[in-house]
Amino acid sequence: MTTTTSETVSAPEGSADRKPLMSGTALLMMNLGFFGVQFSFGLTQSAVNPLFLLIGADPEQLPILNLAGPVTGLVIQPLIGAISDRTWHPKWGRRRPFITVGAILCAIILFAFPFVGVLWLGVICFWLLDAGNNTSMEPYRAFISDRLPKSQLARGFLTQSMFTGAGAVLANVSLFALQKVEALQTEAGNGVPYWMFACFMIGTVCILLTVLTAMARTRELKPSEEELAEMRAAPKGVGPAVREIADAVRTMPVAMHKIGVVFAFQWYAMFIYWQFLAVSIGETVFGANPEQGGAAWDDAIAWSGLENGAYNFVTMVSALFLVGFAQRIGAKRVHAIALGLAALSLVWLARIDNQYVALVPMIGVGIFWASAVGVPYLMVASMVPAKRTGVYMGILNMMIVVPMLIQTVTFGWIYKHWLNSSGSNAITLAGVLLGIGAVAMLWVNPPAENDESPIVPLGGRRSITVYDRVVVGSDGTPTSLYAVDRAAEVAQAAQARLVVVTAYRDGDDQAGEAAEGVHRDLYGADAARDALARSVTGLTRERARYIEQLLVRGDPAQALLDTVGNNPANLIVVGNRGLGASQGQLLGSVPAGVVRNAVCDVLVVQTSALDEERMFKADTADTAERRAVTE
Repeated sequence: MTTTTSETVSAPEGSADRKPLMSGTALLMMNLGFFGVQFSFGLTQSAVNPLFLLIGADPEQLPILNLAGPVTGLVIQPLIGAISDRTWHPKWGRRRPFITVGAILCAIILFAFPFVGVLWLGVICFWLLDAGNNTSMEPYRAFISDRLPKSQLARGFLTQSMFTGAGAVLANVSLFALQKVEALQTEAGNGVPYWMFACFMIGTVCILLTVLTAMARTRELKPSEEELAEMRAAPKGVGPAVREIADAVRTMPVAMHKIGVVFAFQWYAMFIYWQFLAVSIGETVFGANPEQGGAAWDDAIAWSGLENGAYNFVTMVSALFLVGFAQRIGAKRVHAIALGLAALSLVWLARIDNQYVALVPMIGVGIFWASAVGVPYLMVASMVPAKRTGVYMGILNMMIVVPMLIQTVTFGWIYKHWLNSSGSNAITLAGVLLGIGAVAMLWVNPPAENDESPIVPLGGRRSITVYDRVVVGSDGTPTSLYAVDRAAEVAQAAQARLVVVTAYRDGDDQAGEAAEGVHRDLYGADAARDALARSVTGLTRERARYIEQLLVRGDPAQALLDTVGNNPANLIVVGNRGLGASQGQLLGSVPAGVVRNAVCDVLVVQTSALDEERMFKADTADTAERRAVTE
């Protein structure tokens, strides 16, 4: 490890265990593809079921026709996740090949989908579209976890939620807006209106443009030599991937099991909502149904797209605040509140007969969706081993698709025999199930401390705040090394960058002239460089992965303040008494100056509790020995 004045000492390029911080622009570019992928998902949620009805499906057939989603998710996502965990190509990387291939498949099917005229061919297209979506989605989420240090994970998944909401908004609003274009009102020979053709064509361009741009502009981090050797030695193929999934299920954190308890109610309910929203709106607002068809039913389809666009717009906005709330009061409580809001919103929606008032419940649904698409993935990414992120993301998706699979094979009969073939009754039941999920979330006990997520805790904050950088000053003395040791522990826990700052003044050592109780400065760059070298000698990769060393000419307190700047996400670590502090003095001149002027958190280490006389005596003898050797 070399020391340079005011320069970062970084890990070798491509080292996977030292993830560099990403700029805001790069982070946005990395997540851009979620916009296109979610546009495709938005069309499957809002346009495919109405399209099925247009080409001859009956409403009670919708659950079984949606079997593609849960089956492909159950099979493809964990398999692709496990295989991508064991993949590395020098040019294409680990996750990007799967993300790109899935996006291309989606684009081909989106283009072809509206041309189908028979139900069985439409079902085949739906299966292929979901296969492409699932091939892209989970490797993409694992890609974020691979690329970002833990200090940026929350921001990364927040950005994903924003692009997810934006893509769904465009997909659903386009359904509403294009249906109003008079030139697109006519129908093609298969009975599908041309405005629906236009929606699918926009989706084709959108997913190709955003995903290919994001993959071309974002590099993956090369795994370490140990990880590459492990990948080469690992068996390839579907069989080993299945065994990897089974092993991951057996050893997954307790918190993941607890998340699955709520998902059973949550995702059964959401599949009902997506399938029967248009039917419910048609019954209660437009007085239309798919059997009769006509202009009123087209209006119901278009308005259901606007409803979904409204809740996804709320998702974009609420995603800005949700992670912060989860860090303060716990993801368990935040998600329970979000579920409760969605439950009340759907029960109310099923009873509204005004199309504009029907948009208001989408506020609650949007807040819930912001939680559903962000918080669980963030928790899982922060609690599982990095090299198995892909398979665990796939397992989390299994917890989603199993309830959906059960819904597809059971709800058709329930809809016909228990709910009187009523869409509004179906939406009411979805609200009740979300309410049960909210209660179940409150019933789940927080995990033990060693199972808790350090980024977004399940029960509530019980650990340190995540910082971007931990800045510590050191003059090479034993007390300052003790402060450096504590700073390294904090930086390691937060996976933040550790910045060790040594300040010095020009000229000769004037320590003998220092007044009692006043900090004694280092004089000369050579003395400072020697002090900095002693400060970082013991910092191994395991204790602090991202280390920056700074030699700064000037006042020590001001050097620390200038290093952190105006970023409140930083942390300054200082000892309560430095070299030259008077006996019994609680706070030395440097920590006192830092505490008075810092805009970020300051951790004051209790160095006065050390046996300073013994330590300084040993340090003086050590310094004299080194000088004798040098001379």
